[in-house]
Amino acid sequence: MVTEESWPPLGWEPRDHPHRGHRHAYYVVGAREAPSVLLLHEFPGISVNLVEFAERLAADFRVVVPSIVGRDGDPGIVGSLARLCVRREVNLVVRGRTSPAVAWLRELADEVVARRVDAPYGVVGMCMTGGFALAVAVDPRVRAAVVAQPALPAARVLRRLPLPMSRRRAADLGLSPADRDTLAARTAADPDALCVRGYRFRDDWQSPAARLDSTVDLLGPESVRVVTLTEPRPDAHSTLTGGSRNAAAVEEVVAFLRDRLAPPG
Repeated sequence: MVTEESWPPLGWEPRDHPHRGHRHAYYVVGAREAPSVLLLHEFPGISVNLVEFAERLAADFRVVVPSIVGRDGDPGIVGSLARLCVRREVNLVVRGRTSPAVAWLRELADEVVARRVDAPYGVVGMCMTGGFALAVAVDPRVRAAVVAQPALPAARVLRRLPLPMSRRRAADLGLSPADRDTLAARTAADPDALCVRGYRFRDDWQSPAARLDSTVDLLGPESVRVVTLTEPRPDAHSTLTGGSRNAAAVEEVVAFLRDRLAPPG
């Protein structure tokens, strides 16, 4: 098993990206000449579950995995939650705005993921980074985005508190008005410019259906397809990683990215 002590896994190239006085860790895995995919981890951080999914993607793509929160290799829920609470950079609680963390992820995508001015790439966001994937997709080079179980991080903890989720918060994508307008304009001009796949389990209270419905409303049904899966167990949340992952969905994501990122001709 991958742990913090054995981190990083074999074949994962550790690097760092400077942004506004901070150095953010990220990893590159997969064939250097393959199409690129930016893989954004779910809460609480980069774990063995993400490693398995990343290495499946790396069989077909050059995968860039940024470290957003948590201890790489062995994230702890309590520690990651504490970091989310104190790091203004991540800030996932305020509705109707793009997280400040997206700024360095966009830089990383521009300088490392795309590699060329005209090179298309894909992005996968899960759980707390579902909205991040859409925020990165304002870049016209993003031809494929996957939004898996978009959710407010630490929903399991918040559920125990007297903070009922309003309809507006349930439907919120974590995007600023400017980012919403840019994304809508992309698909309004050409529905094929950006295609999105959304995944969630049917009864997953952590990932409200309204969030993916909002994605369809924003980008249009021609650009977005939502797949609703049946839970393997009552508390299932992660659709692409860990013990609850749906193997068919994982392969569908790989095929979707392969098709969208294939060189023309």
